[in-house]
Order: sequence, then structure tokens, then C-alpha cells
Amino acid sequence: MTSPQPTPAPGRVGSAIGWSYVVTAGRIGSSVIVTFLLAKLLGPSEFGLLAMATVFILFAQTLIQQGLVAAIVQRDKLTAEHLDAAFVVLVLAGLGVGLLTAAVSPLWALINRAPDLTEVCLALSPLVLVQGLSIVPEAILRRELQFRSIAIRTLLASVLSGVVGLALALGGAGIWALVGQQLVNAVAGLVVLWLVCPWRPSRRPKLGAIRELWAFSAHAANAGLGSLISSKADILFTGIFFGPVATGIYRLAARLPDMLVDVTVRSIQQVSLSSLSRLQQDRARFAAHLVQLQHLGAVAGLPVLGVLAATARPLVEFLGPQWAGTEIPLQLLCVFGAVNVFGVLLGPALQAIGQPGKLAAILWSRGLLGVATLAAVGALITSDDPVGQATAVAVAGIAIQLTVNAASIWVTVHRVARASIGRFLAPTGPAVLAALAASLVPFATDRLGVDELGPLARLLVVGAAAGLVAAAVLWSTDRPLRQLVTPRLMRLRRTRAATGTPAGAHSVEASATRSTEK
Repeated sequence: MTSPQPTPAPGRVGSAIGWSYVVTAGRIGSSVIVTFLLAKLLGPSEFGLLAMATVFILFAQTLIQQGLVAAIVQRDKLTAEHLDAAFVVLVLAGLGVGLLTAAVSPLWALINRAPDLTEVCLALSPLVLVQGLSIVPEAILRRELQFRSIAIRTLLASVLSGVVGLALALGGAGIWALVGQQLVNAVAGLVVLWLVCPWRPSRRPKLGAIRELWAFSAHAANAGLGSLISSKADILFTGIFFGPVATGIYRLAARLPDMLVDVTVRSIQQVSLSSLSRLQQDRARFAAHLVQLQHLGAVAGLPVLGVLAATARPLVEFLGPQWAGTEIPLQLLCVFGAVNVFGVLLGPALQAIGQPGKLAAILWSRGLLGVATLAAVGALITSDDPVGQATAVAVAGIAIQLTVNAASIWVTVHRVARASIGRFLAPTGPAVLAALAASLVPFATDRLGVDELGPLARLLVVGAAAGLVAAAVLWSTDRPLRQLVTPRLMRLRRTRAATGTPAGAHSVEASATRSTEK
């Protein structure tokens, strides 16, 4: 581990992207099912309390991480001493910050005017130490593009925690079903992570080695804290100004688009830091690879967000009357997710090219803009309607994301990667059209009488129609996608005819590989 990392072969990057999709798709697939079932069993207040507690815990976890994940993944020369020192620092920090988090939990409950929040925060405070124990082995696996191992860990933890959460909810545990789900997910993930990671810390760590990681990680930690503030300011201020019910409505509405962005674009983001880092000395190849990744992310992410926007109304009706009206912020947050698709890869790109300071500046600017905007929204909205309050926060979030993404693209693509912004955005045009077409499908299906069906039947019909429309538009307008997929389909047909092997038996990895070779 002491030698510089070679430029990864396209096949290896493609395999990593394929496994990254498996990781995220499995986790999100199980999470979607569990979230729907828990939403039917519980209400907005329970979801809101958990969201308010989770934001508090995330701040503590970000403090201990100190950007060391990015430093370990990005560094060309990494030694065992670096890893040992980082592990000791993280475990000690996790223990200390975890105890501090538990101690100040009553203050956080007081700020949010939610007395029940104290016990929830206390119960979740061990997650800080779990994070400290997880960071180094997970960073090693990501650095080595070992996403198969990460997949095993993530999927097992997600499924096990979902089963526990549902069992507790059915038993009448209320908010504690959600708390139990979070704790089981973290502990199970930690156990599996240490089983699949071959690295073990030394008994005599040399703490002086941490200084060599600190130069990069200090900037990355600054960026990470800025990212957390910018991404969680909506939950933070919704809870402080409007309480658990509005927070629960907003969190459920935000969670579904977030899941889709996770399973599509963030699957690529997990691999992008490693693959782009190996091209940091060649700006032309770096820019070309970034454009390819952004095109892949748009193709994967935008159409499904359009389908979600189309199915928002029957989906909310299916969840039950306690969620009535949530379709409005849900559709708005699909727009937010679509805007976010164009920003997810920019952070790893700046880290990969050795510019974490610029990333920190962007994220802190977004965080401060978000704090100011959302504080103004909280002060100006006097309505007691939780749906209206969540809708106002969603509109503010879209405006903030548009502003920051425009600045981020200019800095990352034009100034740092020295590429054309038009070249960066142009390949995503067909995906944008596909998303718009999918979102308009309900106007047609309602005229055909589909709105008279039950919520579940309407959800299935509208979802299928929107998916078909999105696929048709994308296929007819995205020539690079056709050039990528058509030869693959022809080879699959020939192979199937020759061997009788079902087309579905071929691996996802080969498709992902060809997207990176293009």
C-alpha cells in the first residue's frame, strides 16, 4: 500500500460502478419497502422526531470524520502508519464526541421545543462511536474499489434493520421502531464491515503519521461540515420553526427523491472520487471522464424522478390519510432532486483534482445561503398548516440549489477542469426531456378514467405509463445511449441464440464497463 496507485483499468472502474449500483439499489430497494410500510403504520410526528434527532447525530459524526475518508481514498502514497494513526484518532474522537452528544441532547430538545427528542437523541448517540469504528475500513475498501464487499455489508445491514423496524412497529413501539431500525443498521453494518475488510490496526500505532493526512483532510473536513449544513439546513429549520409534524411530512417527501438520486447518481459518485483521482494529472482525460459520468448519472436519475413526480398523488393516497397533501412537497422535491443530479459529481471532482478548499468554499456558501433563506422562510410563514410549511421549505430549497449548482458548475467545469460548460450539459438534454414527458403522463391518464381506480391500481398504471414514456423519449433522443446499448443487445441475442443462456443472466458489470470505455 506504499506505492502510487495506477490508473484503474476501464473494466475495473466499470465493475466498481456495477457493484456500486448493486450496493445502493439493494439498500434503497429494501429501504423504500420498509419506509412505505412504516409510513402506513406510523405518522408524520414519529418520522419528524427521528429526522430532528438524526440531524443532530449527523453533525457529531461529521465532527469526528475530519475528512479522513477522502484523504485515504485520494492519497497516492498510503502506508500502514497512516491507517493506524487515523483509526486511533477516530475511535477516541468517536467516544468523546458521542458522550458529549448524549450530554447536550436535552439542549437540542429544548431548542426544537420537543421534550420527547431528548430520549431519542440519547438512544442514537452510540452511532457516533460506531461511525468512528467504521471509517478507516470502509475507506480502504473504497480506495481499492472493493464495492462487492461494501455491497455485502450494506445489503445485510439494510435488510436486517428493516425487519427489526417493522417488527417493532407492528408491536406498537411507535418512534422506537424507527430508532431500533437505525441502531441495528449501524451495528450490523459495522460487524460485517470488519469481517469483509482484511486490514487490522497495529498494536503500536505511530500517531505522528496523522499529520501527513491532515493537510488534505482539514480542507475535506471543512467541506464535509459545510456539506452537512447545506444539505440538512432544511430539516434543521423545519424542525426548529414548524415542529415534528411538518418535519415528518417534509422528510418523507424528501426521502423518496433522495433515494432515487442515491440509487442512480450517488452510486456513480461513490466510484467517481477513486476513478477521477487517477486522472488528476491529465486535465483533458479528467474532463472527458467527468462528462461521461454526468451523462450516465442524468440518464439513470432524471427519468425516474419524472416517474416519481407522476405517481405522487396515488402514492400518498396509498400511504393513508395521515399523509394527505404530501404529494405537493413531494412533486416539488422531485424538481429539487433533478437539479441536484447536476451537482452530485462536482464535489468528488474537486476533491479528486486536489481542490478541497474550493469545494469547502462552495459548500459553506450554500450552507450560509440556505441558513439565511430558510430562517427567513421560517420567520415569514405564519400558517399552521404543516403541508403549507413543508411546501414553502421545498420551494426555498429549489431556489438555493439552482443558485449554488450554477456557481459550482462554473467553478468545477470551467475554471478547474478547463472544459466547456455546454459540453458538460449537452449530453443530459435527452434525459431532461424524458423526465418532463414522464411527469406529464397523469394529465393523459386522468382523461382516460384512470383516476377512478383505487390508489394502488392507479399507482401501478400511472407508474408503468410514465416509465414507458420516459424510456421511449430517452431512447429516441439520446444517440450516445443507443450507440452504447444497441451493440450490447445484439451480442446478447447472438449469445442467447448460441447457448440458450437467458439474457438476464449477464452481469451488470459489463454494461457499466462499456459506459466508462466510451
